[in-house]
Amino acid sequence: MNCGLEPVEILDLVSDVSSDGRFLENVAIIEISLDDGFKAARLPLQTFGDYSEETSSPGKKKAGKKVNFIPDTKRGMGVPFIRPRAGRPTAPQGKYGVPVYLVFPGEKGKLLTELAASADTFLQGRVGRTLFLPRAFSEFELKELDKLLRLFAAELKNKYTGGGNQGYGLVVLCIPFEGGPYRYEKKMPAAGDSRFVWLGDSVLHPGRSIVADLKILADQLKLSKTEEGAEMGRASRCDLCNRDTNDAVSVYSKAWPWMAPTWHPPFPERFKEGKEVTDLASAIGSLCPDCYTAMVVGAGIFKEVSGVLPTWLTKELFMPVASAGGREGAKKGGQVPSIIGSVVALPTRIAIRDDAELFREALDIYRRKTPPRSTRDRALQAITGFESTLPEDFDSDDYRLSMVYYTQANAEIHMRAVIEDVLPSTVAAIQGVLSGVLEDGADIRQQLGFHPSGWASARYESLPYLLIRAYGGCYLWQTLTNVLHRRTLGWDRFIAGVEARISGYAKSMVLGQGESSRGAYFSLKEEVYFYLIFRALYNGYHKEILSEGGTTLTDWRTMVKKITTSALDEMHFENTEELGFAAGYVVRQFGRQYYARLQKDFMQHRVMTFGSNLSPDDIWRRALSRFQEYALKLNFPLSGEFKKRAAIVECEYRRLREAVQKEKDEFIGAFWSGYMLAVPPEKDEDLQNDGESGRDL
Repeated sequence: MNCGLEPVEILDLVSDVSSDGRFLENVAIIEISLDDGFKAARLPLQTFGDYSEETSSPGKKKAGKKVNFIPDTKRGMGVPFIRPRAGRPTAPQGKYGVPVYLVFPGEKGKLLTELAASADTFLQGRVGRTLFLPRAFSEFELKELDKLLRLFAAELKNKYTGGGNQGYGLVVLCIPFEGGPYRYEKKMPAAGDSRFVWLGDSVLHPGRSIVADLKILADQLKLSKTEEGAEMGRASRCDLCNRDTNDAVSVYSKAWPWMAPTWHPPFPERFKEGKEVTDLASAIGSLCPDCYTAMVVGAGIFKEVSGVLPTWLTKELFMPVASAGGREGAKKGGQVPSIIGSVVALPTRIAIRDDAELFREALDIYRRKTPPRSTRDRALQAITGFESTLPEDFDSDDYRLSMVYYTQANAEIHMRAVIEDVLPSTVAAIQGVLSGVLEDGADIRQQLGFHPSGWASARYESLPYLLIRAYGGCYLWQTLTNVLHRRTLGWDRFIAGVEARISGYAKSMVLGQGESSRGAYFSLKEEVYFYLIFRALYNGYHKEILSEGGTTLTDWRTMVKKITTSALDEMHFENTEELGFAAGYVVRQFGRQYYARLQKDFMQHRVMTFGSNLSPDDIWRRALSRFQEYALKLNFPLSGEFKKRAAIVECEYRRLREAVQKEKDEFIGAFWSGYMLAVPPEKDEDLQNDGESGRDL
């Protein structure tokens, strides 16, 4: 605010014009003149905006043209309104800074019908709550206004019932006078005028235009907010700036739902009258008009920089982490609650630089979430899960980021998580690790043979998605906090969940038929991709950010070379994961020849018989140790090179068998990775077209 926010910006922050522009579709302006007695006339019913036609595709059930209303929010700032978020929105409530009142159509236009029949109570209840009127209206004057309002209501009802109109509107009592928010001018404001907005041509004074002064409107709307705070108590000192004042009011604010009176903390008994606290100024605190205005404007900025987590990410929160079948069932589930997130940049030094213009530029990028103006404006969606931008001027460790996640139902706020004291440099480092992992992931996708059209790559660009899938929704907020505070990530829960899901998909693949088996096969393949992506992220995070060792599996390209082209005397494995990868690779190689001879899937026919869960010992007893036996019985040749390399893998299993029993999950996860990566992409495309999931051609 000290950088000189324009009046239109303040109105945008403290009103609902931009967020609920449908009320601008029908604007009923009643012009009132008090200069020479009382005179009132209605301007033609106006629409502050335009319409656009949208043609739906022929394949949809409701094909045809759809008309959308596009509000003119700049002009709408001349008739600013605030939509109630709690209680009955159609009833008068709170304080009106200017005489602009909302009109709702109601079910099947019921409210419009009632308003057209009798408008008496509509104006009486609202005018009494309106501040800054030049004078009160007499009973006769209110009746005259009611007559004009009924004419508007009837006209609006006809438009609504005729179709193509939403039925929402505004009633504006426009009283032009010197020093007021509305005035007469001889001509319309120039295009691009930042202070004045044209509302219409005067009926009472032909040849003149009625314009709105946005600065006065902004001041009146801010003061009306302060009066709302006074409803819950006054005090003689501001508890924020510690200034003595006679007009400090309670922190209660409809603009800031976290301070709504419906919140019930454990107040001391001395502040309660019955069960409710009526004096929040004494119980919680009070603010002077300047601080209260700052809170209201800040609430508007907080709302602007907030974003809703995408549905696919929120759904992931409620999916079981260790069940393949549970995941598939949850994907078909119903609605999930909307989770709102916000990033607040808090300065540790002076926030406003010497150059206020540059600071305002940065603030505008931060508020509007505009695309980066330079390579240093940082998009945060990959880290936070929702759209957010950190401008270059805030992207330093002179700031700390606070991230807040919550759900909101009317005025009820339910906190999900608060992550404080996040260094922008930490965010940058994590983004660097994630970018490197995704570059490597492109090669893995190619090797696995995924088609770009069926690949939801955006999900794997999201850190929250990776953490949810790795640890489960109930651990998201703690693990996200750990990452952003540079703490160690757990390994055991991740590898146990991956192994459980992989085993579930593998069993469905060998037991299923047709589409069922095909779906399980590709789910297994996608699970393998996740396993490789997350363990690469885990490695990069611990090595590059924590300067610690990561996991033990060598890069998959190096592993493939070791199994296929390295000298035999150099082909040994350091740990369980390397051994598991090698075992999966040679089993897939053998399975390709097995299928060519018998037209049967080797894993289903010999290894996972009767759909049993796959254990490391099953792989050794039924596959690794019996390749040559199967080849002799079925009379198909194995190359000498394959025999030697498969024999080394089998011997290495015997050597590391004790370690494998202790690290079963690591072995199984790596086994299926090697199994899937053993198939060339072009061969896998043939597999997809054939429809025989999991079988080698």
